[in-house]
Amino acid sequence: METYKVTDRFVLHVGYSCNERCEFCYYLEDLKKGRIKDGTTAQNKRKIAIAAAFGKTAIDISGGEPTIRPDLPELISYCREKGFRDITIITNGQRTADPAYCATLKEAGLTEGLFSIHSHSAEIHDGFTHVPGSFERINRSVENFRAAGLQVRVNTVVNSENYKYLNDFFELVHKYQPKAVNLILFNPSETAANLSKDNAIRISNYQIIGDAVSAALDNWKEKIGIVNVRFLPFCFLRKHPDCIRTEWQKVHEDQEWDPILLVAFQKNWPASIASTLAGFFTPWNTPDYHSADLLTFLNKKLSAFRMKLYYRQGAPCKECSLSPICTGLQRDYVNRFGFPDVKPFSTGDKVGDPLHFVKGLKGIFASLR
Repeated sequence: METYKVTDRFVLHVGYSCNERCEFCYYLEDLKKGRIKDGTTAQNKRKIAIAAAFGKTAIDISGGEPTIRPDLPELISYCREKGFRDITIITNGQRTADPAYCATLKEAGLTEGLFSIHSHSAEIHDGFTHVPGSFERINRSVENFRAAGLQVRVNTVVNSENYKYLNDFFELVHKYQPKAVNLILFNPSETAANLSKDNAIRISNYQIIGDAVSAALDNWKEKIGIVNVRFLPFCFLRKHPDCIRTEWQKVHEDQEWDPILLVAFQKNWPASIASTLAGFFTPWNTPDYHSADLLTFLNKKLSAFRMKLYYRQGAPCKECSLSPICTGLQRDYVNRFGFPDVKPFSTGDKVGDPLHFVKGLKGIFASLR
C-alpha cells in the first residue's frame, strides 16, 4: 500500500473585491450587490503565519483579484519572511500589464503567476470578463512575467461557449511555455451553490465538453507538458485519465491546496474541525493508502465528508473500477441533468490508489519524488 502526504500549498483569499465581472465567478452575485468583505493586512498575515506553522511552504495568493490591493507587495514579503519557497498570485492580469509593477512584485519575493485566460479570442475572453481590453492586457502580463524570469501557469474555465476552440487556446498558451495548464469545468457547489442553474456558461454538458477536451489533448498534451483537468470524472475523459485531477488527487497535488486550511480560512475553524470529525463517520468508498502523517490523515477525513456532501455517484459507479478514487459528479449537475448513462471503467479489481494514473508525472505530486 502506498504512503502519501498532503500538499504543502495553501490558498490565501486576501479578499473578494475584483476589477472584472466574469460570467462564471463564484462571487459574482456578491460583487454585484456590494456584499464583498476583504481581509485586512493583519488578518491575512495571521493566516500566512498559521499556514507556516502547519508546515506549508507554497502559497497561492488569490481573490477576487489580489493585485488591486496596495498591500500585496507587503504580503508577498511577509510570505518570504515566513519561509515560503513558492509564492504565486492568481490574477486576471490587468495590473501586471505594467512591467514596473511586475518588477515590484518580483523584488518583494514573488515566484510565479497563475493567469486566468479563458479563450484564444479577445472577443470571447473580454465577453466573459465584461472588461474591454482585458485579453490584450493579460497576454501582455504573461510576457512581462516571462521577461522577468517568473514562472507561469494558466487557468481556463471550459464552458459551453469556449469548448469548441480548445485547439486554438492551446496554440496561444503553448508559446508561453507554461509550467501547467488547468482546464477547469465550472464547479457549481459550495460558494457557487446559489447561482442560477439555468446559466449555460456555468453548468454545461460534461459529455460534450469531455469529448472536446479529449480531442484537444490528442493534439497538445505532449507539447504542453502538464495539463490538469478539474471537476470532470474519469469516464468523460477515457483516453487521458492521467490528466484528470479528482478531489482525491487534489489532497496530494503540489499545485492544489490543503483542504483543512481552505475550509478554516474561507469559513472558520469550527467548520473545518466539524467537517474533519464528520469524516470519521462518513460512509464513502475512500481511496486506500497510508497517510504519511497526522495532517494528511485528517485531511483525508475532511475530504471524505466534503465529497459526500457535494458529490454524487450513480448506478454506473457501482460497477466502475475507479469508484474509490473518483468523486462522481457534483450534486448540482446531477440535480439538473440526472446521472448520465456512462460506461464504467473496468480494470479488474477496484483501484484504491488515488495517484494510480500519474506515476510518470514529475514535478506535480511530491509524494512520488
